[in-house]
Amino acid sequence: MALSLVSSSFIVERDERRCIACQVCVRQCANDVHYYDSGDDRVLSDATQCVGCHRCVTLCPTRALNVRLNPLEFRPHANWTAYTLTNIYKQTETGGILLTGMGCDQPFRIYWDHIVLNA
Repeated sequence: MALSLVSSSFIVERDERRCIACQVCVRQCANDVHYYDSGDDRVLSDATQCVGCHRCVTLCPTRALNVRLNPLEFRPHANWTAYTLTNIYKQTETGGILLTGMGCDQPFRIYWDHIVLNA
């Protein structure tokens, strides 16, 4: 997996003592958050894909899962909120920043009093 500046929105916690590796969470998750490691005979999670639907938590027969909001690492700032900074990071990683020289027809996003363009 490539290094990303965007932190996941949720944290998936698995109690290893309770988990029986039944793979219900693997089969029920539509976002491929959970996967089975046959070498270690255990189920692991990748929280970057989690959307917080709690389907895995509800269907887990042993209640070994917990999904909670990820407290973002950004310090509080009056103008640059955690949501705004995360959105800018997502744009830079996915190519969502407008290419002004290519005739992009999308409206420019304005953050506070700055327009984010490719420099």
